[in-house]
Amino acid sequence: MIHTSVATSHKKKQIMSPTKLVALSFLAVIFVGSILLTMPFANKGAVKPYIDNLFVSVSAVCVTGLTPITLIDTYNVFGQIVVMILIQIGGLGFLTFLYLFYFMTRRQISLANKMVFQEALNQDNLQRLPRILKTIVIYTGVVEGIAAILWGIALAPQYNLPKTIYYGIWHAVSGFCNAGFDLLGSNSLIHYQNNFLINFVVCAEIILGGLGFLVVLDILDKIKRERSHDCRFSFKRVIHSLSLHSKLVLIMTPTLLIGGTILFFIFEFNNPKTIGHMSLGWKLGASFFQSTTTRTAGFATVSMYDLRSVTKMLMCILMFIGGSPASTAGGIKTVTFALVVLMLIAVYKGREEVTVLGRRVKKRIVLRAFSVFALGLTACVLGVMVLSISEPHLQLANIMMEVFSAFGTVGLSASVTPTLSVIGKIVIMILMYTGRIGPVSLILLFTRKSQNRASKEIRYPDEDVIVG
Repeated sequence: MIHTSVATSHKKKQIMSPTKLVALSFLAVIFVGSILLTMPFANKGAVKPYIDNLFVSVSAVCVTGLTPITLIDTYNVFGQIVVMILIQIGGLGFLTFLYLFYFMTRRQISLANKMVFQEALNQDNLQRLPRILKTIVIYTGVVEGIAAILWGIALAPQYNLPKTIYYGIWHAVSGFCNAGFDLLGSNSLIHYQNNFLINFVVCAEIILGGLGFLVVLDILDKIKRERSHDCRFSFKRVIHSLSLHSKLVLIMTPTLLIGGTILFFIFEFNNPKTIGHMSLGWKLGASFFQSTTTRTAGFATVSMYDLRSVTKMLMCILMFIGGSPASTAGGIKTVTFALVVLMLIAVYKGREEVTVLGRRVKKRIVLRAFSVFALGLTACVLGVMVLSISEPHLQLANIMMEVFSAFGTVGLSASVTPTLSVIGKIVIMILMYTGRIGPVSLILLFTRKSQNRASKEIRYPDEDVIVG
């Protein structure tokens, strides 16, 4: 009886997996943030309905940027700082939060969890974990620190010194975490569309935040190793020695940025309500900014409402892809999209395996990527269908943009968020949470399932079916 009770007690303790604990921890942070934002001492005037404060809290923790209210008009300094802290917590990312959970609670990492981490992080062992955490903290601090100084320089002519410093720090955190929140009014950065410094800082933060901490660590390691050689430093050798993951990220990032810039430029070239009135140089600059911000940042220098329908469709695609794995960005991730495209190419060429850059990608990784892609697209389609019913006054293109923006944790909106009904707000909150937590949760879940079943998997006879 004693052994039975001990075993039962031990089993109960193991019911809650670390992945579930972290997901629930994110929910806890969201609800604590919503309660703080609802308090009178966090507001400038009358307290907004709880659903709006909850929406802001979800959007901040999920680093999205969608909001039914204007932050600067609603919250005082305390409320604004709460939002900034929520953004920073959310910006560290799901995997980072998972690591910190283990280290801060001093929990022993089981062999099964080590295998999950090794698969999810593409690492040979977990001995580098402290270095990864250290890199994340230092990298975040350095980028946000430099960005805060540049933000301060850009905003100095408008505000006094204390406000300049405060705004610089606040927007640096929001920019690096790809949150898209700002304290500059209800028109995002439209009033600063001709401010080169702000455009440059925001784009740099978005790109650096969306690369992924593991890619940064890989680049630093390879540069350090190259410098230790006696021969002349070769940047080509550094690139060649990077992991396949880093190479895919470094290929997909400029490809999406440049491709998005060119298409946005073509689609909006003659639109007088967006970039049609600008000079050629600023048209290109604004096009690059919008292409960059779709990597889940949510800042905008042109009106999203006035975009042409084809441009909104383009932005939905870019927002759905998002940034890179283990970064501050959302979406299905660049590497996931790359693997889906590579899989389609392999099928077209009649190949059994997916290969890229002289490497073969494991079949289970490809299937995992396709699963994330398919489930993400399904979530967006369902979201569009529900909003089409609950928000009949909205155009379909604007609804699609809102849904893909929420799932991709982007924050771009065609003036839809403030007009949403309660049902609409709940749907968008679910999409934001799913977009931030879902893809990584699915990866960890699929990894666990494949490990648990690998030893007892049964192979059945083959039989063909008709496809297409």
